[in-house]
Amino acid sequence: MKIMRVLTKICLTVGAMGLCLPMAQAQQQESDQSGQPTQPAQPIPAYHSPLASAASNPQDEANADSQKLLPDTTALTGIQDLSLGVRAVNHSYWQPHVDLSSAVDSNPLTANGQTGWTTFEAISGGIDLHKNSGNSMLTLSYIGGGSFSNDSSVSNGILQGLNFSERLSYRRYVLSFFEDLLYAPQTAFGAAGIPNGPTLPGGGTLGFGNGFSPGQSILTARGQRLTNFSGGEMDVLLTPRTSLTFVGGYSLLNSADDPQLNYGDVIFSAGYNYQLSRQNTVGLSYQFSSFNYSNFNQSIKNNIILVSFGRRVTGKLAFQASGGPDIALIRMPLTTPTGTGRVEATSSPTGYMTQVYASINAALQYQLKQVSISAAYNHGVTGGSGVLAGSITDNFTGTVSRQLSRTFNVSANVGYSRNRGIQVAGTTAANETFDYWFAGANVSHPLGRTMNVFLNYQLQYQNTGASVCSGPGCAGSLTRNQIIFGFGWHKQPIPF
Repeated sequence: MKIMRVLTKICLTVGAMGLCLPMAQAQQQESDQSGQPTQPAQPIPAYHSPLASAASNPQDEANADSQKLLPDTTALTGIQDLSLGVRAVNHSYWQPHVDLSSAVDSNPLTANGQTGWTTFEAISGGIDLHKNSGNSMLTLSYIGGGSFSNDSSVSNGILQGLNFSERLSYRRYVLSFFEDLLYAPQTAFGAAGIPNGPTLPGGGTLGFGNGFSPGQSILTARGQRLTNFSGGEMDVLLTPRTSLTFVGGYSLLNSADDPQLNYGDVIFSAGYNYQLSRQNTVGLSYQFSSFNYSNFNQSIKNNIILVSFGRRVTGKLAFQASGGPDIALIRMPLTTPTGTGRVEATSSPTGYMTQVYASINAALQYQLKQVSISAAYNHGVTGGSGVLAGSITDNFTGTVSRQLSRTFNVSANVGYSRNRGIQVAGTTAANETFDYWFAGANVSHPLGRTMNVFLNYQLQYQNTGASVCSGPGCAGSLTRNQIIFGFGWHKQPIPF
């Protein structure tokens, strides 16, 4: 009976969508029959992402005409990834938005391992603000809301997200400040949600490079967790072709409901950038990071040297790649508190053991006339996603978006992560591995210039030698299907 109620609910919402479309088309026909001269049909602007900034949202960049974009001046060795360009917006404005959605979930990831179809209702609202004043360019995006389950055994969730960036430009140097905060009931990597909305996989929507945001690419039991990055960047312009970049910041992962391995990461980097041509740049940088776990005595200190290359064609292409050695100092002995069960204590004396790993990062954005492609790959030492006491992580994500018509957009996404626990010679640390795949598709349709409806499907699969929860229903692998139907409203930009 429960599954019948779920299927009935889906049918009703899809039927309601079908009724809305003819009404929207009828309104469009009435406006076309007015006495005004016929104008060429112009595409309706895409629905604006709730947590996206004007300078870094891939979907906004994909839809923007390259002639309306200014060249991207992001430092190759800085915090943010390269982009297709910056929209030439000289005025200040703010824009509120509200989103409603209904979801069915085949595996809500409860702490006791219970499976079965569950429905969720979600509501969220927020504001985007862009302020240009003198030498300052400020962007702030906030979203807040919650999800509510019809199953008493599944907890409700709270969503709070904040992105902030400010860029202060002077004659010989540029100062930038960043804040990226997310408080959510589940890991964000590969999670279903609002199409083109909050990019929840640890890194927000500001386009941070690898290592500057606390990644969480392992599926764990449902529960509130906080990820945050605060940082600053200073770019010193030496000549028209060369510059120095200095970065300092702090990131953290903290679980409020589960006994996970919470940690903080102190980050510092210094880099040199050289512009080979108008489109090509090379860089050399050193990055230091120190993972310190709050609920047990363990730390990992990384010393990374990277050689980087970047290529930018405004409105068409943004590509960058970097690689180099990571000299990691790992505190001995490896220990974890009782109950986490990821690493066993040893009798070796306290100290640090040196291990050498590889650090590899790549990111791509490519824009065709109606198709947008983005992809990213990262390999290196990470904090372990709250499950492992440090891990060797491989992350890949890819997205393809196509504008089928002036009112329909479709996109597909795929992703993979592999987290392997750090194993140090001379210890009994378990070489535990988590393999996680996800894939999804969504269709979105604007209703006029301020409303949007969407349908989204997401598949998640994880396989490991250990369960992601505790209880009789837990297993070493899991499969999850999510279907989400939603409606969004956003007001046109309000200047101030």
